[in-house]
Amino acid sequence: MSDEMIKDKPAAANPAAPYGSADNPSEFDVLGRMGKDEPYFIIRGGDPLSDALVELHAYIGAGQTGAAHDTLERILALTAQNPPRPVGSPKYRETFKISVSMERYRETHGRSH
Repeated sequence: MSDEMIKDKPAAANPAAPYGSADNPSEFDVLGRMGKDEPYFIIRGGDPLSDALVELHAYIGAGQTGAAHDTLERILALTAQNPPRPVGSPKYRETFKISVSMERYRETHGRSH
């Protein structure tokens, strides 16, 4: 789905709620427009890396490689001494399963934006 295809911001149940939340969705929120078979991955605001990961995604998408590199270095520094999730964690393994599902979905359905 291209940015141009998104016409209306989803209605905010509570405009005072944080932008990008369920009660105040962002202009490009797609949860209500995704196909039932499209895999997704949610990064919640309480995740210790949430802001940096979303920032990294934005910089990469905008082609700002210098800023992306700096943000990635910040993420690596935050996790070097204390990874948020151990390698043996079921949640860690599940993340890779979702990644594979996303790759397969994109191969059969194309990019969503």
